[in-house]
Amino acid sequence: MKQKTTILVLIILFFSACKKEPVIQIYKPDFEVFVLLPVEGLGDRSFVDITYEGVETAFIDFKFRVNYIVPKNLDEAKSWINALADLERTDGLNTLVIIAGNQYENSLKALNGHFGSHKILFINGSFDENEGLASVTYQTFAPSYIGGYLSAQLKPNCRAMVIAGFDAPFYKDFDQGFKQGVIDAGGSIHESAYISNDFSGFAMADSAYRLTEQLLSENDLIFALACGSNMGIINAARNYSEQRYVIGLDSDQSWMGLNVVTGSVISLIGDDIYNYIEAFSHGTFESGDFIRTMEDGATTFLINEIVMGDAGIPENLIQRAIQKEKEYLLNRDSFSKSSNFYNKK
Repeated sequence: MKQKTTILVLIILFFSACKKEPVIQIYKPDFEVFVLLPVEGLGDRSFVDITYEGVETAFIDFKFRVNYIVPKNLDEAKSWINALADLERTDGLNTLVIIAGNQYENSLKALNGHFGSHKILFINGSFDENEGLASVTYQTFAPSYIGGYLSAQLKPNCRAMVIAGFDAPFYKDFDQGFKQGVIDAGGSIHESAYISNDFSGFAMADSAYRLTEQLLSENDLIFALACGSNMGIINAARNYSEQRYVIGLDSDQSWMGLNVVTGSVISLIGDDIYNYIEAFSHGTFESGDFIRTMEDGATTFLINEIVMGDAGIPENLIQRAIQKEKEYLLNRDSFSKSSNFYNKK
Protein backbone atom coordinates (compact mmCIF):
# COMPACT_ATOMS: atom_id res chain seq x y z
CA MET A 1 0.00 0.00 0.00
CA LYS A 2 2.84 2.33 0.85
CA GLN A 3 4.42 1.69 -2.60
CA LYS A 4 1.14 2.54 -4.38
CA THR A 5 0.82 5.76 -2.36
CA THR A 6 4.37 6.79 -3.33
CA ILE A 7 3.68 6.18 -7.01
CA LEU A 8 0.44 8.20 -6.80
CA VAL A 9 2.27 11.12 -5.21
CA LEU A 10 4.91 11.06 -7.96
CA ILE A 11 2.22 11.07 -10.64
CA ILE A 12 0.48 14.04 -9.00
CA LEU A 13 3.78 15.92 -8.77
CA PHE A 14 4.53 15.17 -12.44
CA PHE A 15 1.21 16.53 -13.67
CA SER A 16 1.50 19.51 -11.32
CA ALA A 17 4.84 20.33 -12.95
CA CYS A 18 3.28 20.00 -16.40
CA LYS A 19 0.65 22.59 -15.47
CA LYS A 20 3.27 25.28 -14.89
CA GLU A 21 3.43 28.16 -17.38
CA PRO A 22 5.16 26.81 -20.49
CA VAL A 23 8.52 28.18 -21.55
CA ILE A 24 8.04 29.63 -25.03
CA GLN A 25 11.06 29.13 -27.27
CA ILE A 26 10.93 31.70 -30.04
CA TYR A 27 12.43 30.53 -33.33
CA LYS A 28 14.86 33.16 -34.53
CA PRO A 29 16.34 32.46 -37.96
CA ASP A 30 19.84 33.56 -38.87
CA PHE A 31 18.69 35.08 -42.18
CA GLU A 32 15.80 35.15 -44.61
CA VAL A 33 15.49 33.89 -48.19
CA PHE A 34 12.94 35.13 -50.72
CA VAL A 35 12.47 32.99 -53.83
CA LEU A 36 10.78 34.51 -56.88
CA LEU A 37 9.60 31.53 -58.92
CA PRO A 38 8.54 31.63 -62.58
CA VAL A 39 4.93 32.48 -63.37
CA GLU A 40 4.11 28.88 -64.30
CA GLY A 41 4.68 27.92 -60.64
CA LEU A 42 5.47 24.61 -58.99
CA GLY A 43 4.64 21.25 -60.50
CA ASP A 44 6.49 21.53 -63.81
CA ARG A 45 8.74 18.54 -62.92
CA SER A 46 11.52 20.61 -64.45
CA PHE A 47 13.26 23.94 -63.73
CA VAL A 48 10.81 25.30 -61.15
CA ASP A 49 10.67 22.10 -59.14
CA ILE A 50 14.44 21.63 -59.00
CA THR A 51 14.81 25.26 -57.87
CA TYR A 52 12.37 24.54 -55.06
CA GLU A 53 14.19 21.31 -54.20
CA GLY A 54 17.51 23.15 -53.93
CA VAL A 55 16.08 25.67 -51.47
CA GLU A 56 14.28 23.04 -49.41
CA THR A 57 17.40 20.88 -49.19
CA ALA A 58 19.32 23.86 -47.83
CA PHE A 59 16.47 24.62 -45.42
CA ILE A 60 17.09 21.27 -43.71
CA ASP A 61 20.72 22.13 -42.98
CA PHE A 62 20.67 25.86 -42.30
CA LYS A 63 18.63 28.10 -40.02
CA PHE A 64 16.69 30.54 -42.17
CA ARG A 65 13.19 31.68 -42.97
CA VAL A 66 12.01 31.14 -46.53
CA ASN A 67 9.26 32.85 -48.54
CA TYR A 68 8.17 31.75 -52.01
CA ILE A 69 6.65 34.24 -54.40
CA VAL A 70 4.69 32.88 -57.36
CA PRO A 71 3.39 35.87 -59.35
CA LYS A 72 0.18 35.64 -61.35
CA ASN A 73 1.83 37.28 -64.34
CA LEU A 74 5.01 39.08 -65.42
CA ASP A 75 3.60 42.49 -64.47
CA GLU A 76 3.09 41.36 -60.89
CA ALA A 77 6.64 39.95 -60.82
CA LYS A 78 8.01 43.21 -62.23
CA SER A 79 6.28 45.17 -59.45
CA TRP A 80 7.81 42.89 -56.83
CA ILE A 81 11.29 43.24 -58.33
CA ASN A 82 10.92 47.04 -58.58
CA ALA A 83 10.18 47.18 -54.85
CA LEU A 84 13.46 45.47 -53.91
CA ALA A 85 15.45 48.68 -53.66
CA ASP A 86 12.96 50.17 -51.19
CA LEU A 87 12.60 47.13 -48.97
CA GLU A 88 14.89 47.57 -45.97
CA ARG A 89 14.78 45.27 -42.96
CA THR A 90 14.15 46.57 -39.46
CA ASP A 91 14.77 43.27 -37.64
CA GLY A 92 18.48 42.99 -38.43
CA LEU A 93 18.17 39.88 -40.59
CA ASN A 94 20.23 39.60 -43.73
CA THR A 95 18.25 38.80 -46.88
CA LEU A 96 19.10 36.63 -49.85
CA VAL A 97 16.78 36.99 -52.84
CA ILE A 98 16.77 34.14 -55.36
CA ILE A 99 15.28 35.11 -58.72
CA ALA A 100 14.65 32.00 -60.79
CA GLY A 101 14.25 32.26 -64.53
CA ASN A 102 15.35 34.16 -67.58
CA GLN A 103 11.91 35.75 -67.88
CA TYR A 104 12.87 38.22 -65.14
CA GLU A 105 16.09 39.44 -66.73
CA ASN A 106 14.73 42.71 -68.15
CA SER A 107 12.98 43.65 -64.91
CA LEU A 108 16.13 43.00 -62.92
CA LYS A 109 18.31 45.00 -65.29
CA ALA A 110 15.90 47.93 -65.05
CA LEU A 111 16.97 48.40 -61.41
CA ASN A 112 20.42 49.49 -62.65
CA GLY A 113 22.14 47.79 -59.75
CA HIS A 114 19.96 49.32 -57.03
CA PHE A 115 19.15 46.25 -54.95
CA GLY A 116 19.08 47.86 -51.53
CA SER A 117 21.02 45.93 -48.91
CA HIS A 118 19.93 42.54 -50.26
CA LYS A 119 22.04 39.95 -52.01
CA ILE A 120 20.62 38.63 -55.27
CA LEU A 121 21.13 35.18 -56.80
CA PHE A 122 19.85 35.17 -60.38
CA ILE A 123 19.48 31.62 -61.68
CA ASN A 124 19.44 30.87 -65.41
CA GLY A 125 20.06 34.43 -66.44
CA SER A 126 23.08 36.50 -67.37
CA PHE A 127 23.76 39.91 -65.86
CA ASP A 128 26.48 42.54 -65.95
CA GLU A 129 28.66 42.36 -62.87
CA ASN A 130 27.18 44.21 -59.90
CA GLU A 131 28.21 44.15 -56.28
CA GLY A 132 25.74 42.04 -54.38
CA LEU A 133 24.45 40.10 -57.38
CA ALA A 134 25.50 36.70 -58.67
CA SER A 135 24.05 35.46 -61.96
CA VAL A 136 24.50 31.83 -62.96
CA THR A 137 23.83 30.39 -66.41
CA TYR A 138 24.40 26.85 -67.64
CA GLN A 139 26.09 26.06 -70.95
CA THR A 140 24.13 23.14 -72.35
CA PHE A 141 25.57 22.57 -75.83
CA ALA A 142 27.75 19.62 -74.73
CA PRO A 143 25.14 17.51 -72.89
CA SER A 144 22.60 18.26 -75.63
CA TYR A 145 25.13 17.12 -78.22
CA ILE A 146 25.64 13.84 -76.33
CA GLY A 147 21.90 13.33 -75.98
CA GLY A 148 21.33 13.91 -79.68
CA TYR A 149 24.27 11.76 -80.75
CA LEU A 150 23.44 8.73 -78.59
CA SER A 151 19.67 8.88 -79.06
CA ALA A 152 19.88 9.21 -82.84
CA GLN A 153 21.71 5.90 -83.02
CA LEU A 154 18.61 4.06 -81.80
CA LYS A 155 17.00 4.43 -85.23
CA PRO A 156 18.72 4.06 -88.61
CA ASN A 157 18.61 7.38 -90.48
CA CYS A 158 17.00 8.94 -87.44
CA ARG A 159 14.64 11.86 -88.15
CA ALA A 160 14.72 14.35 -85.31
CA MET A 161 13.34 17.71 -84.24
CA VAL A 162 12.91 20.09 -81.32
CA ILE A 163 9.55 20.90 -79.76
CA ALA A 164 9.84 23.92 -77.47
CA GLY A 165 7.52 25.96 -75.30
CA PHE A 166 8.24 28.93 -77.54
CA ASP A 167 11.07 30.30 -79.66
CA ALA A 168 13.13 31.29 -76.62
CA PRO A 169 16.67 32.59 -77.15
CA PHE A 170 17.87 30.90 -73.94
CA TYR A 171 17.18 27.51 -75.51
CA LYS A 172 19.46 28.15 -78.46
CA ASP A 173 22.42 26.26 -77.00
CA PHE A 174 20.28 23.19 -76.21
CA ASP A 175 18.92 23.35 -79.75
CA GLN A 176 22.28 23.72 -81.48
CA GLY A 177 24.02 21.01 -79.48
CA PHE A 178 21.22 18.50 -80.01
CA LYS A 179 21.00 19.10 -83.74
CA GLN A 180 24.75 18.83 -84.22
CA GLY A 181 24.78 15.56 -82.29
CA VAL A 182 22.02 14.09 -84.45
CA ILE A 183 23.79 15.13 -87.65
CA ASP A 184 27.11 13.66 -86.46
CA ALA A 185 25.31 10.38 -85.73
CA GLY A 186 24.01 10.22 -89.31
CA GLY A 187 20.50 11.49 -88.67
CA SER A 188 18.53 14.39 -90.15
CA ILE A 189 16.90 17.46 -88.62
CA HIS A 190 13.41 18.78 -89.23
CA GLU A 191 12.25 22.31 -88.50
CA SER A 192 11.51 23.07 -84.84
CA ALA A 193 7.92 23.44 -83.59
CA TYR A 194 6.59 25.69 -80.82
CA ILE A 195 3.67 25.22 -78.46
CA SER A 196 3.07 28.94 -77.93
CA ASN A 197 4.63 32.34 -78.62
CA ASP A 198 5.46 33.15 -75.00
CA PHE A 199 6.21 31.63 -71.58
CA SER A 200 2.72 30.14 -71.39
CA GLY A 201 4.07 27.36 -73.63
CA PHE A 202 5.83 25.93 -70.59
CA ALA A 203 2.52 25.06 -68.92
CA MET A 204 0.37 23.73 -71.78
CA ALA A 205 0.75 19.95 -71.60
CA ASP A 206 -2.51 19.27 -73.46
CA SER A 207 -1.52 21.54 -76.35
CA ALA A 208 1.92 19.93 -76.39
CA TYR A 209 0.29 16.49 -76.66
CA ARG A 210 -1.83 17.51 -79.63
CA LEU A 211 1.07 19.18 -81.41
CA THR A 212 3.35 16.19 -80.88
CA GLU A 213 0.70 13.77 -82.15
CA GLN A 214 0.74 15.59 -85.50
CA LEU A 215 4.53 15.37 -85.81
CA LEU A 216 5.38 11.83 -84.72
CA SER A 217 4.74 10.21 -88.10
CA GLU A 218 7.68 12.17 -89.56
CA ASN A 219 10.01 12.13 -86.55
CA ASP A 220 11.71 9.35 -84.61
CA LEU A 221 13.31 11.52 -81.94
CA ILE A 222 12.15 14.72 -80.21
CA PHE A 223 14.08 16.99 -77.89
CA ALA A 224 11.41 18.36 -75.55
CA LEU A 225 12.31 21.92 -74.50
CA ALA A 226 9.02 22.81 -72.86
CA CYS A 227 9.45 22.41 -69.07
CA GLY A 228 5.99 21.63 -67.65
CA SER A 229 4.62 20.87 -71.11
CA ASN A 230 7.13 18.05 -71.55
CA MET A 231 4.64 15.66 -69.97
CA GLY A 232 2.35 16.15 -72.96
CA ILE A 233 5.16 15.54 -75.44
CA ILE A 234 6.31 12.38 -73.69
CA ASN A 235 2.78 11.02 -73.29
CA ALA A 236 2.12 11.50 -77.00
CA ALA A 237 5.26 9.51 -77.81
CA ARG A 238 4.28 6.78 -75.34
CA ASN A 239 0.85 6.40 -76.92
CA TYR A 240 2.05 6.38 -80.51
CA SER A 241 1.63 3.13 -82.43
CA GLU A 242 5.34 2.89 -83.33
CA GLN A 243 8.47 3.33 -81.23
CA ARG A 244 9.41 6.97 -80.76
CA TYR A 245 11.96 8.59 -78.46
CA VAL A 246 12.11 11.81 -76.44
CA ILE A 247 14.92 13.61 -74.61
CA GLY A 248 13.86 15.24 -71.33
CA LEU A 249 14.93 18.53 -69.76
CA ASP A 250 16.27 19.98 -66.48
CA SER A 251 15.52 16.98 -64.25
CA ASP A 252 15.43 13.22 -64.73
CA GLN A 253 12.22 12.85 -66.74
CA SER A 254 12.66 9.20 -67.65
CA TRP A 255 9.94 8.19 -65.21
CA MET A 256 7.38 9.93 -67.43
CA GLY A 257 8.03 7.37 -70.15
CA LEU A 258 10.46 4.64 -69.17
CA ASN A 259 10.42 3.07 -72.64
CA VAL A 260 10.39 6.38 -74.50
CA VAL A 261 12.73 8.85 -72.76
CA THR A 262 16.36 8.17 -73.71
CA GLY A 263 17.70 10.52 -71.06
CA SER A 264 17.55 14.09 -69.83
CA VAL A 265 19.80 17.12 -70.27
CA ILE A 266 20.19 18.45 -66.75
CA SER A 267 21.93 21.31 -64.99
CA LEU A 268 22.87 21.01 -61.33
CA ILE A 269 20.84 24.08 -60.40
CA GLY A 270 19.77 22.67 -57.05
CA ASP A 271 23.39 22.11 -56.01
CA ASP A 272 24.36 25.68 -56.87
CA ILE A 273 21.39 27.09 -54.93
CA TYR A 274 22.35 25.00 -51.92
CA ASN A 275 25.98 26.15 -52.12
CA TYR A 276 25.01 29.82 -52.37
CA ILE A 277 22.69 29.55 -49.38
CA GLU A 278 25.43 27.80 -47.42
CA ALA A 279 27.93 30.54 -48.30
CA PHE A 280 25.40 33.23 -47.38
CA SER A 281 24.82 31.54 -44.03
CA HIS A 282 28.56 31.90 -43.36
CA GLY A 283 28.48 35.60 -44.20
CA THR A 284 30.06 35.29 -47.63
CA PHE A 285 28.63 35.98 -51.08
CA GLU A 286 30.52 35.90 -54.36
CA SER A 287 29.19 38.46 -56.81
CA GLY A 288 29.72 38.06 -60.55
CA ASP A 289 28.37 36.60 -63.78
CA PHE A 290 29.14 32.87 -63.87
CA ILE A 291 28.83 30.35 -66.70
CA ARG A 292 28.69 26.72 -65.62
CA THR A 293 29.63 23.93 -68.02
CA MET A 294 29.82 20.19 -68.46
CA GLU A 295 33.60 20.40 -68.13
CA ASP A 296 33.28 21.68 -64.57
CA GLY A 297 30.59 19.09 -63.75
CA ALA A 298 27.59 21.44 -63.72
CA THR A 299 25.67 19.91 -66.65
CA THR A 300 25.27 16.39 -67.99
CA PHE A 301 23.17 14.02 -70.07
CA LEU A 302 21.53 11.63 -67.61
CA ILE A 303 20.90 8.32 -69.41
CA ASN A 304 17.75 6.24 -68.97
CA GLU A 305 19.30 2.77 -68.76
CA ILE A 306 16.03 1.03 -69.61
CA VAL A 307 16.23 2.48 -73.11
CA MET A 308 19.95 3.07 -73.54
CA GLY A 309 21.49 0.23 -71.54
CA ASP A 310 24.00 0.55 -68.73
CA ALA A 311 27.19 1.11 -70.72
CA GLY A 312 27.29 4.78 -69.77
CA ILE A 313 28.67 7.61 -71.90
CA PRO A 314 32.01 6.84 -73.57
CA GLU A 315 34.78 9.11 -72.30
CA ASN A 316 35.86 10.01 -75.84
CA LEU A 317 32.31 11.23 -76.59
CA ILE A 318 32.33 13.38 -73.46
CA GLN A 319 35.64 14.97 -74.46
CA ARG A 320 34.43 15.49 -78.04
CA ALA A 321 31.26 17.18 -76.79
CA ILE A 322 33.25 19.46 -74.48
CA GLN A 323 35.59 20.44 -77.32
CA LYS A 324 32.68 21.11 -79.66
CA GLU A 325 31.07 23.26 -76.97
CA LYS A 326 34.23 25.37 -76.70
CA GLU A 327 34.33 25.82 -80.47
CA TYR A 328 30.65 26.69 -80.48
CA LEU A 329 31.08 29.35 -77.78
CA LEU A 330 34.01 30.92 -79.61
CA ASN A 331 32.09 31.08 -82.86
CA ARG A 332 28.50 31.36 -81.65
CA ASP A 333 27.69 34.54 -83.56
CA SER A 334 29.03 33.26 -86.86
CA PHE A 335 27.34 29.87 -86.33
CA SER A 336 23.97 31.54 -85.85
CA LYS A 337 24.34 33.27 -89.22
CA SER A 338 25.69 30.28 -91.12
CA SER A 339 23.36 27.98 -93.04
CA ASN A 340 26.15 25.38 -93.11
CA PHE A 341 26.44 24.98 -89.33
CA TYR A 342 24.92 21.50 -89.20
CA ASN A 343 27.35 20.20 -91.80
CA LYS A 344 30.34 21.19 -89.70
CA LYS A 345 31.83 18.18 -87.92
